Amino acid sequence: MTIWDRIYLTWSYGKTQFLVGGVYNLLCTKLLADGFSYAFFVDAFILKAAVYAITLFLVKQFRERDAVFFYINLGLSRRKLQLSVLLVDFFTLAILLTAVLLLYGKA
Repeated sequence: MTIWDRIYLTWSYGKTQFLVGGVYNLLCTKLLADGFSYAFFVDAFILKAAVYAITLFLVKQFRERDAVFFYINLGLSRRKLQLSVLLVDFFTLAILLTAVLLLYGKA
């Protein structure tokens, strides 16, 4: 399995979480750019954990029970896929907020 196959499978597994997380990331970036505050930088990550937990709960509730067996049969565990979705989502937020920090932050 190539790296592109893994990226595609991770995207197809966590598409809903990526979309909700992406909207949250862009909203936090916009809010931080409009009124810069170092406290908001930390609050964004705390709220991100809560939003991610709620999204994960809702995805698990509404996903078909047998849909996950597709990934298991390919040799991918749900935990590894969930961890990769989580890491990509949090790293995206960190990169966006760091860019705002570097552009608008006062030294």
